[in-house]
Amino acid sequence: MDENMDDNIIKEEVKPKIADEPSKKLSKEARKKLREKKRAQTGPSTKMTLYLWFVLIFAGVVTFFDGWCTLAITLAMGDVGIQANLIEQLTNRGLFDYFGISNNPVMMGIILSIAGSGVVMAVSFKYFVDKYGRRPLTLITAVCFISFSALTGLTPPGDTGLIIFLILRILANYFLSADIVTIIIAEEAPDHLRGRLIGVVLATNTVGGFICGIIQMVGVTIELPGGYILSTWQSLFFLSSLGFIFIIPMFFFLKETWRFDGMKKYEQWRKKRGLASKTGWAVPLRRQYARAMILGCIMGFLINLIYFAQVTFFGIYFVKELNMTSKFLGLASLPLMLSAGIGYYIAGPLMDRWGRIPTIHRFGCTTLVGGLIFSWPTVFVVGGIPNPLLMALVIGGGMMGILSLTVLMTAAVLVPLEMLPTHIRSTAMGWMGAIARGAMIVSPFLMMFGSETLGGLGLTYQAMFALMGMPLTTLLFSAYLLAPESKGRVLEEIVMTEIYTKQKRVDKKEYRRPYYYFAMGITSFFFTGLIYGNTGDGIFKSVILIVSIYSIVCLACFLIVVWARNVISE
Repeated sequence: MDENMDDNIIKEEVKPKIADEPSKKLSKEARKKLREKKRAQTGPSTKMTLYLWFVLIFAGVVTFFDGWCTLAITLAMGDVGIQANLIEQLTNRGLFDYFGISNNPVMMGIILSIAGSGVVMAVSFKYFVDKYGRRPLTLITAVCFISFSALTGLTPPGDTGLIIFLILRILANYFLSADIVTIIIAEEAPDHLRGRLIGVVLATNTVGGFICGIIQMVGVTIELPGGYILSTWQSLFFLSSLGFIFIIPMFFFLKETWRFDGMKKYEQWRKKRGLASKTGWAVPLRRQYARAMILGCIMGFLINLIYFAQVTFFGIYFVKELNMTSKFLGLASLPLMLSAGIGYYIAGPLMDRWGRIPTIHRFGCTTLVGGLIFSWPTVFVVGGIPNPLLMALVIGGGMMGILSLTVLMTAAVLVPLEMLPTHIRSTAMGWMGAIARGAMIVSPFLMMFGSETLGGLGLTYQAMFALMGMPLTTLLFSAYLLAPESKGRVLEEIVMTEIYTKQKRVDKKEYRRPYYYFAMGITSFFFTGLIYGNTGDGIFKSVILIVSIYSIVCLACFLIVVWARNVISE
């Protein structure tokens, strides 16, 4: 009785004062009640707790090994064209020589494209995360991903080994585990810290790549029982099995997220009353979620098209067109991985401070500048003579571009994730991941086929990197047209205002003005791509083909964004 009276008194005292007076003028007891009410609405954690620190570390460990295995394939491909001595050819063979495709790098592009289908199929797995929980599926994905990645290092040589390699890469990509721990952090983190905590977790991805680069630089090889010696690229994959030592013991201290527990209780309540479940594979594809889904799919696809091309192929680019040695490639990868780590680390604090949209726009511009510096200097490489100045310039531009690009990647993950309701968050992210990581299928083929068919002086990979300005421009306009500003807002509030509320159109001229700017930008990149693609004495028809493919892909993405913008504004 006394508690009810106190509540009534508080309500009468607070209601008129909330609108007319700042909260500091309320009584101490009233302020306490307001804090408790806000805490109850936003979740059990409004600050960093001991358990939240544990979740952060656990998520970081999982993402660490994801980054390790991602860079391993890049460094393995850096051995193409290396003239090793006879002993090294026999004991430490590179990836292309190991499978007997040294003279056909396009074949490796096709293999990696097919392997990327594992990520696309992973949507079938992400649904179970919404059905059975984040906690159990985290262990399954982490263990399976590391298992298939480690087994990659044990594949036999030759044609048979190439088929086994392909199967293992498909399975490893299917069980990519970093997506689930990102969802866990998003659901457990306090609202004002959500961006920076996700950024910290994603930063550990590059720490894994950094360690992988050191192993490549040192040239570590592992001798198995029986005297069989793994080459460096095989050792990189095999050593990822160290993840079992950390992930499995830590898993037993992980709890289910409070948002999933609440959603599960609600689902059980609906089931008892004979109501249909709100979860399902196709639920995220409903019209009401069009804005979040299209934003996530388009931003994710375009940024992965850029990121996967740069991260996967900078090794072969440095070796083939900058004349770096294999060991120096390991050293050159370290500042790039360091820049990526810094980018992920600063992305969260900047998004929490500046807001999501301003951060995307500012770092989109610096990504463009860094990308230009990264790709253009190699036109001036003379013969087969290594040029330290050009190497330094390219690495510097790469550092700037990767740092900025990782900030954009963090935003591309965070913004749509914040817009999705709990009961479909993982399933929707699975669909987005399937589309976004579909770039893992398109990118290898475009990069390897485009680079190897442009011909000319052999300066072809830098021309492909220069074309990344097209998807970058499309990405920035997509964010401008669809992305909400969710800085410091409760997840449930974002869902209510950005999905269940129709957006208002501004006046017609302002509404259509971005379309003109995009048309100007994509046209300019089309013609500069044609000009730059021919600076290496390339085949003109091939240049037109590759530039046209990128233009069509970007235009199709933009038209989908325009459609989504019209749908949500009706």
